[in-house]
Amino acid sequence: MSVQPDEPFDVFLSHAHTEAEAVESIAVKLEDEAGLRVWLDRWILVPGEPWQQQMVKGLDHAKTCAVCVGGNTPSGWFREEIERALNRQARDRSFRVIPVILPTGDRRLIDGFLELRTWAEFKSSVEDAEALHVLVCGVRGVPPGRRVSAKARIDDGFAPLKAKQSLIRDLSLIRDLRLAKLIDEGVALEFQRRLVDEHVKAER
Repeated sequence: MSVQPDEPFDVFLSHAHTEAEAVESIAVKLEDEAGLRVWLDRWILVPGEPWQQQMVKGLDHAKTCAVCVGGNTPSGWFREEIERALNRQARDRSFRVIPVILPTGDRRLIDGFLELRTWAEFKSSVEDAEALHVLVCGVRGVPPGRRVSAKARIDDGFAPLKAKQSLIRDLSLIRDLRLAKLIDEGVALEFQRRLVDEHVKAER
């Protein structure tokens, strides 16, 4: 996504350099999968220019701030950025500060005012779809809704198989009706064509 400095960012990602790889993976998902405009230092900062002023400007132009902490995060590294974000939130209630727990971290890393906020926790990896959903909802300012159960995820995984089984069942029914001469040959062929076309479209 191209950078347009005058446009507001959806989220400013605050993180220690020791967590840069994991945070960038999340940033990619926020942009590519959720269509959000992300401020990430390694994407935005121009080499050779003072970075402090650019980070302050980025935080001031973002709609939200996500504070990413992990097991390799030095204690207190983000204090200045967080205090600036919390001060802005005190003035602007629409501005949200979202704690993000990386796979190497745990909830004990959230201290002070951050522990009063709902967080997104990537428990096993940055591929955690549920955690990404919670984070995206936080950035957009909407409730995450009902959590997806493990059974629902399994059912989703079997969806293509279920669709194929349904197609076979419907085609078999048409064949039986045709053999019993309960429907015309032309009608049977037309229904078969429609069923196959719908299945092919759904598979794309």
